[in-house]
Amino acid sequence: MNKKQRIGVFDSGIGGLNVLNNLVEQFPNEDFLYVGDNLNVPYGIKTEEELKEIISKIFRFFEEENVKAIIIACNTASAASMTLDCKVPVFRIIEPTAMNALKVSNNIGVLATNFTIESKAYDLYLKEKMKGIKASPFVTIVENDSIQEADSKKIIKDILLPYKDDVDTIILGCTHFSVLEEEVKNILGDVKIVDSCKAFSTILKDYLDENDLNNDSNDNRVVKILFTKEANINTKWFKYPFEGIEFVNIK
Repeated sequence: MNKKQRIGVFDSGIGGLNVLNNLVEQFPNEDFLYVGDNLNVPYGIKTEEELKEIISKIFRFFEEENVKAIIIACNTASAASMTLDCKVPVFRIIEPTAMNALKVSNNIGVLATNFTIESKAYDLYLKEKMKGIKASPFVTIVENDSIQEADSKKIIKDILLPYKDDVDTIILGCTHFSVLEEEVKNILGDVKIVDSCKAFSTILKDYLDENDLNNDSNDNRVVKILFTKEANINTKWFKYPFEGIEFVNIK
């Protein structure tokens, strides 16, 4: 490992760009390589075996790209990959998100994909303090940019409304769900929001510091964004310069 190597970030689609936004801001000297696996989205309705096969291929890709760390921005992939081997240090989104939530409340709703809830990955840290809210349909709504359509609004309301007055804090336990924060508040009322997209800063900083891997200066920093399927990707909201979107076949 050396300081000049890139940091890999991956997600099941566009949602992880919210994580990348935060990381690019907080680590201004680091180069980043992002993979959005929109070919296989949504992850949350796949079997564990399917997910492990997909994630293993992405791990190998990052190893070949010689990154110095891998950030799994996807909650579902984090839950499914716990037993997978990788030659590069891997940081998963669930533990730091859960720890952030426990600083806020002991009555937490975890809004996540069906797989993430069924895996009980958040239960490991939150135990009886959480209620799991299965919301895999939200991923497709966000990927299709159909939040304001009547059918989508009904789906969101039907899933969330049973939890009104039942929790006081919501973990947005899928990176796609950041854009639904206002919808969540409109339906559930005065709830506190813990966004998993903002979970990585401390653990990544500690890793870079402890291993002397901080890129000390970088006048020509590179942020590269890859997707696994050609599509019209809206990145106008992304705050920082990047090389442009490329499409890659990960085998």
